[in-house]
Amino acid sequence: MFTLNDILQGTAGKARIVSHAAPDPHLVFHSAHHDNRQIVPGDLFIALKGQRVDGHRFIAAAARAGAIGALCTEEVADVPEDFIQIIVPDVVEALHATARTRTQRQPETTYIGITGSNGKTSTKEAVATVLERLAPTLKTQASYNTEIGFPLTLLRLEEQHRYAVLEMGAQWVGELAWLCTITRPDWSLITNVGTSHIEYFGSRERIAQAKSELVQALTPDGIAILNYDDHRVRAMSTKTQARILSYGTAEDAMVRASEIGGDTLLGRSFTLTYQGNQTRIQLHIPGEHGITIALAAAAVGLAAGMPMEQIKSALEELRAFKRRGELKAGPNGSTLIDDSYNANRQSIVAIAKTMHEAHMDSTGKRWAVLGDILELGSYAREEHYETGKELAELVDYVVAIGEQARFYVEGAIAAGMPENNAYYYSARLENPAELEAAKRAVADLLKDQVKSSDLVLLKASLGLGMDTLLALLQA
Repeated sequence: MFTLNDILQGTAGKARIVSHAAPDPHLVFHSAHHDNRQIVPGDLFIALKGQRVDGHRFIAAAARAGAIGALCTEEVADVPEDFIQIIVPDVVEALHATARTRTQRQPETTYIGITGSNGKTSTKEAVATVLERLAPTLKTQASYNTEIGFPLTLLRLEEQHRYAVLEMGAQWVGELAWLCTITRPDWSLITNVGTSHIEYFGSRERIAQAKSELVQALTPDGIAILNYDDHRVRAMSTKTQARILSYGTAEDAMVRASEIGGDTLLGRSFTLTYQGNQTRIQLHIPGEHGITIALAAAAVGLAAGMPMEQIKSALEELRAFKRRGELKAGPNGSTLIDDSYNANRQSIVAIAKTMHEAHMDSTGKRWAVLGDILELGSYAREEHYETGKELAELVDYVVAIGEQARFYVEGAIAAGMPENNAYYYSARLENPAELEAAKRAVADLLKDQVKSSDLVLLKASLGLGMDTLLALLQA
């Protein structure tokens, strides 16, 4: 929730108002969207000019959907007389300035930035679930973690929000530091350093450098919440004067999980320890990474002064998030793990380990159905090949779809998987018909071969659209 005055102050005289009625500077916008299909009455439409789509074409549609104004670079016709067009030289710059002004108006809110190569969204959801037990909490919608999504989240801030849990992504060194000029986090949480977006960064070391910017942005009064089990994240403690709060399974982690038990697929149990206090937690989210997510959320809750029993109650309420380890009905009565939202080498291996350690019927087989990992650049062959090698010891079958996915199969066979257990379906991402034909062939294979006692994993980068394969399998 923000006002017209926030826009006017943020843009410092660069905005020009076009409206038949004199606008009230205290006019309140409920939220802002750059997709007119998300507009509800009372919103502001953000008219972005992209390479292929010009948002100005949709201003009239946004007005019909109930938007009371648009942030744009040029005036358009065919809008109601009382509709407000806020004309600025640069829409993105004005969006950032407005978010900056809005958050400066609410210093009593604690802003929590979350970044990392894997698990940002799931960790954000878990942290928000915990903090909601304490006070009203804003959280990033979906994965709105970019130069557009981040400020749009901040413009949803309301007066009652005591916490704002903000997912923050980066594709280049300096991006997180730049996002922090919009709103500097009070607390920064780093999940891990993997190989996501390595095409843009060039090396894992530069990824670590980029993620550490969120820690470096903290003031001495801030808190750096660091995954102690990731040595690159642990090393970030030297890059800040803020208080360090580490979490992990290692003995020296401040917020620690020990005595781990339970089923890896249905949810682990563990003892949560902090400053000599302990409680037993039973999770209902899959995998060892579920413990890491829970520890991160627990650390934030403890930083906020929450009692352990309140944190325990929130963590035990967590369930698998959409397309992130969801258990669903698979072909022929099998169990399907829908982890199809996104992928990189670390997350594929993590969920495969979850499958490997899951309690199954002795006749059950494990199928990893994988599409390409995108944004790897020159590292693509190596990352897919090494992933395949690791999978050979964790699953019984690999089914690969895409272009680079062939290297999953090569790696798995090189590591000892029988050739008859590895399938490759060539498909180019830029050829939708070819990609869908490959998915139909995979669906036919699985429906023919998979048994009721089997586990089937679906995972790929979001651009592969594995949700369409899921629909074929459940048809």
